[in-house]
Amino acid sequence: MESVNRAAWSLEPKGDLKLSAAPYSPPSGNELVIKNYAVAIQPLDANIRGRAYLDLPYPFILGNGVAGVVEEVGSSVTKFKKGDRVVSDTPAYHQKIAKYGGWQKYVVSTEATTSKIPAATTFEDAAAIPFALLTAVAALSLKLGMERPGSHQEGRVLIWSASGSVGAYAVQYASSVGYDVVATASPGKFDYVRSLGASEVVDYRDEQAVSKLKALGPYKFVMTASGDAAGAHAISDILQPEGGVFASTRPQSEEMHLADNVELLYDYYSMATQKPENAAFSKWWYEEYLPVALAGGVTPTPLEKRAGGLSGIQNACEDIINGRSPKKLVLNPQEDGE
Repeated sequence: MESVNRAAWSLEPKGDLKLSAAPYSPPSGNELVIKNYAVAIQPLDANIRGRAYLDLPYPFILGNGVAGVVEEVGSSVTKFKKGDRVVSDTPAYHQKIAKYGGWQKYVVSTEATTSKIPAATTFEDAAAIPFALLTAVAALSLKLGMERPGSHQEGRVLIWSASGSVGAYAVQYASSVGYDVVATASPGKFDYVRSLGASEVVDYRDEQAVSKLKALGPYKFVMTASGDAAGAHAISDILQPEGGVFASTRPQSEEMHLADNVELLYDYYSMATQKPENAAFSKWWYEEYLPVALAGGVTPTPLEKRAGGLSGIQNACEDIINGRSPKKLVLNPQEDGE
């Protein structure tokens, strides 16, 4: 008997979500169907819904990170079977096909972008961790060329805005590679950022922040997890007189005025594993790094489980866009009423 599926549909750009039936799509050869028990609402999701950041074929089902139980596997799938607990990054935004959208009860994803969830890890943590963690690791490893954990590297790394989800995971990743991490945060977050592996933390609002951070350098790698103009300007100054490159979670904007010898590097880091040219990185990510991370290899950033299932997604999106929740918001689509 075919499972009954429901979704939170985006009917038009910037429009309100509508709960209604959705097709149950059987998996093709390399695909699997996941009974979806947790979705984490990412800033990217909230902005695509509320501000139409991507050109999508509406009506569409948003969301690309899910955690749940394998319902069905395609004929060529060998790593997973019905009943496995998994976390998956679907190609919803890459392929722009609604069956991959995470905001539904039964989601189609690909074997290559799926990992098993360790027994002691909740669906909520499994859904909340990967997006921000992948953003941090892809920026540092793929874009900047940082080595992998356990390689015992030496030198210093600067992580600007280290107390948010991406920044916190960037600190942990750089520290696991062996680097001495210098970070910025507000004073109330100093102890938290140090607990993640930073050896020095500077208040980004300190008038002497640039000079203090410059004195703590030089840095082999630099990343800003906030992506704002003020942080970019500070990093541009810190990198003088030699100049250099740094990774940012936002593209360079007109309000940014960087030195001629400084380059800002940006990409859709959270979609890195969807790109064929990153196949080797993706294999390492899903088969080696992510399972260890989910099993306790990283300290999860705070999350809040919201009630309401699919019907609670729109409010969660609005809370994220308006800065009303510092935590990662997670909902269970199976809780939604028929």
